[in-house]
This record gives sequence, C-alpha cells and structure tokens, in this order.
Amino acid sequence: MHITSIFKKLLNVKEIVITNIRLERQGKEEVLVIAAKPTKKERGRCSVCGRKSPGYDAGTKARRWRSTDVGLIRVYIEYDLPRVCCAEHGVVAARVPWARHDAWFTKSYEDTVTWLALHSTRSMVAELMRTSWQTVGAITKRVYDDIKKASPDLLDGLERIGIDETSYKKGHKYMMVIVNHDTGALVWAAPKYGKAALDEFFQELGKERCARIHIVTADGARWISDSVEAHCPSVERCIDPFHVVSWATDALDEIRKIVWNDARKQAGPAGALKKPGRPKAGEERRGDAAKEIKGSRYALLKNPENLTASQEATVEMIAKSNPMLYRAYLLKEKLRLVFRYPPEDAEAELDAWIKWAMHSRIPQFVELQRKIKRHKDAILASIRHGVSNARIEAVNNKIKVAIRMGYGFRNLENMIALIMLRCSKLDVALPGRA
Repeated sequence: MHITSIFKKLLNVKEIVITNIRLERQGKEEVLVIAAKPTKKERGRCSVCGRKSPGYDAGTKARRWRSTDVGLIRVYIEYDLPRVCCAEHGVVAARVPWARHDAWFTKSYEDTVTWLALHSTRSMVAELMRTSWQTVGAITKRVYDDIKKASPDLLDGLERIGIDETSYKKGHKYMMVIVNHDTGALVWAAPKYGKAALDEFFQELGKERCARIHIVTADGARWISDSVEAHCPSVERCIDPFHVVSWATDALDEIRKIVWNDARKQAGPAGALKKPGRPKAGEERRGDAAKEIKGSRYALLKNPENLTASQEATVEMIAKSNPMLYRAYLLKEKLRLVFRYPPEDAEAELDAWIKWAMHSRIPQFVELQRKIKRHKDAILASIRHGVSNARIEAVNNKIKVAIRMGYGFRNLENMIALIMLRCSKLDVALPGRA
C-alpha cells in the first residue's frame, strides 16, 4: 500500500489528494504537516451549502487544519484555500472535505473532542487533545449544528410533552426544558424561562404540530397554563405527582420549623441549648425537645418504606409529643398515596383528603387544599394517563451534571449544544466507529 493511502486512512478522509508529507519544527516540538487538496469533484464548492460555485480568487496563503495526533506527534493538513462566489451565501471560503465551515480542525478531531466532552470533564478533554476550554465549547457547538441538520427534527411527532425549569448558574439563572414523554428525550432547551420563553417554543413548533399535542405535564404555574391554552386549546393539562407531593412536603417542613422555634423559645433564652453539664437526677435537659424536632426533617420527608430504624423512632416520638406535626405528616403521606389508587378511585380519595385538610386546623394545609382544589382536574388527569415529570427531573439531573463537568459555561449557546447532545439521544460516535 502506498504511503499516501495509509495517511488517507489515518486522516479518515476519502476525497483528498495528498501532495507532500513533512516534519516541521514548531516551538519545542516537531509536527507532521500533510500538504493536500480536495479531489477534483469536491473543488469549487460553497463551504456553507456545498453547491458548486464559480471561483472568486485563488488561495494566497497556506492554511492549516489541526487533525488528531498520530502517536505523540501533532498533525496538520495544509492547503492554499481559495474562495468561491456562492449565489446564496456570497463570497465564502471553498469547502474542504476534511473540515466543517469556519473551522480550523478536521472533522475527526472535532468528533473526538465532542465525544470526550460528553463523557468527561472539559478540562480533561482540553489537556488530552491539547487545546483550550473555550475551543472545546466552540467545537461542541459546530458538531451539534452539523448533527442537527442531518437528523430528523426533534419537534416532529410530539404528542405528550413535559415542561420544567432548572437552574444552570448561581443568581437565579434558570433555563426551560421540554421533554418528549414517549421517548424520554430532551427536544428543546433555552437559557431563559417564563411565559415568553414557552411562547417562543410553541411558535417554533407551529400551529400544525401544536394541534397534535394532547397532553402537557408541568407544575401549577399560572403562566404555563396561560401559554398552553393560548397555543394548544385542545390539550389536556396534567400536574404530575412529583410537584403535588412537593407542595405537601414544603407545607410539612414549614410546620416543622414553626414547632421547632416554639420548642426553642420554651427551652429558655438564647444559648440555653448549649448549656454545659449534665441535668440533675430526674430532670429533663432544656432544649432536648427542640433538638429532636430539628433532627427530624429527613424522617418526616422520606417515604415510610424507606425509613431507617432511628428515623422510625423519631416519627414515633413526634406522634407522642407533637400531635399537630404528626397530623401534618399523615396528611402528606395520605396525599402521596392518592396517586397509587386506580383512576376510578382516585377522585373519591382526593376529595376525602381535601375534606380532611380543610378541617385539619393547620393553616398551611388549609391553604394547600385550596390550591389542590384549583388544580383538581389536572391532578386527576395525570393519574388517569399515568404521566409524571419523573423523566424531566432525570433530564434536569443530567443537565446539572453536564454543567458541573464543564465547570460552568460563559457561552450559553455552547452550553445548550452540549446539553442537547447529551440529553436528546442524538447520535455522536467516535470517528471510524459504527
């Protein structure tokens, strides 16, 4: 086999003519420079659309594209890149078969960097591939744009979607995510939230595709309902169990804090909880009740079947010493169990819970039952269809992991590109692999 054929396989490029191979000194290291040009069929094409276009000028200076290393040696492809005059895009650089438009790296190099960025930290990728953090983000964005063009539209065929927001940065920076319930894949994400962001998604979806959506799951935010009703009037709105139970756990935790603060006040002035020494015989130490309540948070919020022995003892202690807090705990558990009933029994059980909460004389749960009354139809719809935001919460977790692995992102477009590649089930393969 000829040496040029070997290097074609090493570069993973077919439509290339290699004219020269040489070693050059670059700083303190040697690099391998492969002088090449596209095949005759591939010359004179627009780098944006790939259309054959008349030449504008010849290359006046040799340009280089970084390729994947061969062993320990950096590899560059060198070519006098001409410009063409495209009827649609004007004067642009001619297309080369080994690189994407406006890139200074070969496709194999960029595909390798992107695959590594999806499975490891950006700092590790930058060190392994001998590039910078900013370059890794820009490469990921180019690869995502290229894959997105070649893949079917993620917004096609949507029938059941979930809507949620998740934070991507400190300082109340939130992004909106839309997930397809049927595939579990992320189909749309944007570094903004609120009604305007959701309206933007529905406008991109279009009237025809909006008409095909028949189920939307989300939390009870009014702006979500307003936007969904405006663009998808025939859709069935569902509030998933995750958010409904979280309302109850928030109310329970608020009551726990009130009870704890009351116990602290009864224990005496500030500092009484930390008073040294042992209590006298038969005397209960001041502050013990407050300490027990403070340490009961996880025992109260966890599902009973997941409690440890010590947490079960904590719940039993609360049942004896704090009737109101224990009653709030039972209300939370009863609401959680409503979602386990079959659809034909769920409405009666939910009505019974609402009646119990209404007469519980616990302000937080009296207010909660009013909220659940307002969203009763959406809650029952989620039970009837068996949908929840569990998949969306899983996607949110993947998003947070991706952001932590990247040590945050200054460029939000690059962040969205990496998140979409990680969570949208788009095909990102290593070069030369099936």
